[in-house]
Amino acid sequence: MPEPSESSTDVLRGSGLRATPARKAVIDVLRETHNHMTVSEVISALAGGDSKFDQSTVYRVLSDLGGVGLVAESRLSPGDTVFEWISQSNHHHIQCTECGRTLPLDDELVQEFISKVHERHGFHVNATHLVLSGIEHDCPGA
Repeated sequence: MPEPSESSTDVLRGSGLRATPARKAVIDVLRETHNHMTVSEVISALAGGDSKFDQSTVYRVLSDLGGVGLVAESRLSPGDTVFEWISQSNHHHIQCTECGRTLPLDDELVQEFISKVHERHGFHVNATHLVLSGIEHDCPGA
């Protein structure tokens, strides 16, 4: 996985992608945000900079970045697809379906679960980005 200090150009070249202006701009937005973003939010953030890119370009860039494992795509609530810069190889979340709050999920716990699935079912799970939904015990929205 890329180091936080690597430039977007170096990250792209290291992943085998050309360092286009759109790709570099989207990487910079996602890295600075440290949060999940919808395509509309990415476009809005890009509009605040020097360059503007249309929606189809942003979708294509996010797809390219996801294809090489730099960006994770999730559906954290019905109808909302969000994207996030992945700074580590395994990246998991739990999300409350009542209030929408999203919290990190410990990779060690996920790996224990994956090991149990393998032991009981002989199935090799490939889970580098997992989102589990449910209702928080002390949900403020419930």
